[in-house]
Amino acid sequence: MNNQDLLYHYFSNSLTKEQELAFKDLLENDAEFKAQFLFEQNLKEVIKSNEIDTLKAKLIGFEKDLATTKSTKTEYFNTEKTKPKTFVFHYKNLAIAASIALLMGWFGYHSFFKTNYSGMYNDNFSVYPNTVYTITRGDTQNSLEREAFVAFESRDYKTTIEKLNAIPAEATKEYFNFYKAQAYLNVEDTANAKRLFTQVVDKHTDFVAESIWYLALISIKEENKTQAKTYLENLVGNYTYNQEKAKLLLKELQ
Repeated sequence: MNNQDLLYHYFSNSLTKEQELAFKDLLENDAEFKAQFLFEQNLKEVIKSNEIDTLKAKLIGFEKDLATTKSTKTEYFNTEKTKPKTFVFHYKNLAIAASIALLMGWFGYHSFFKTNYSGMYNDNFSVYPNTVYTITRGDTQNSLEREAFVAFESRDYKTTIEKLNAIPAEATKEYFNFYKAQAYLNVEDTANAKRLFTQVVDKHTDFVAESIWYLALISIKEENKTQAKTYLENLVGNYTYNQEKAKLLLKELQ
């Protein structure tokens, strides 16, 4: 892995333990790497301090300014052969540096402006608990429904799906689709999860608000910002379930 990759994984909080050790070693012993790290760290702070649309407009202006600038001075000096090289960056300001980063293809611009859908999904997803079927140790009943929810609470989602699917149509209950959708979502079958959550919402059965929440998360996972915002706005406007979380997600999706 090259130095640029290490910087990318550092700023996206995805360094492995081995990469973290390599990163720390470079930071302590490689002056060039440290200079680039500090530059990109400052750039990140600049970008965070501004609204995205405003900063985009500024960067366009800075690019035009930069095009008229004859040169940007970067001094390298080494006062003694035994001392490591040190880099001194002379930029008009960090905003100009942001434009330079954009033009040079450095780490900054693209990753900062790209919505972190995966992070949003992982930060907000949790399995909805079993609130419909009480399982007790002394229970001698051996039904498909009991086996399904024992599997669900054991996080054996494939068995949950198999058992719920095996229940005859005349014995199904309204909440089956919601928990089956949960199970599908946890085995990475988002298509079936989406289909079943949508059925719950369309039929106005139990867990409508909860299903809208999970449909919003699926849309985020699929990087469908428009659909995610529609679900979240529905949740905020009509339900109390996870309303504050939905508001925060809407802000992140602006």
